[in-house]
Amino acid sequence: MKHLAAAMLLLVACVRPLAALEFNKGFVRGLPPTQTTTAAFFTVRNSQQESWVLNRVISPAASRVEIHEHVNRGDTLQMRQRASLTIPAGEEVVFEPGGLHLMLMGLTAPLREGDSVRLEFHSETGAVVEAVFPVISVINEHHHHRHH
Repeated sequence: MKHLAAAMLLLVACVRPLAALEFNKGFVRGLPPTQTTTAAFFTVRNSQQESWVLNRVISPAASRVEIHEHVNRGDTLQMRQRASLTIPAGEEVVFEPGGLHLMLMGLTAPLREGDSVRLEFHSETGAVVEAVFPVISVINEHHHHRHH
């Protein structure tokens, strides 16, 4: 009985607010082992009836994760950081090369094809959703796009 009570306490301690984000086509770009920064791409769908404001992403694979986007400034394409991103209710947002993406900076170890990366997506309300993406080598990235 003591073990059951301890297990129930642990379960209650791990419960977080419900957040219904669905991730598809997710991957982290695998680069040469000397690189300390990489990117993550995916499609996220918010199946809730309220918008979901993403304001922080963390991962044990990197010292920091930032939301970035590419924007046209005249004749140049520039990358800029976003403090947050609203995922409208019932809609999906695509994180892709040349558009929105996550930057994983200060990698804690080299990421090799076949590895996986855990990411925690935090909302402004305190909801947390975890996703695990495979690492796909930049060399094989085009194959990954074709199969999804």
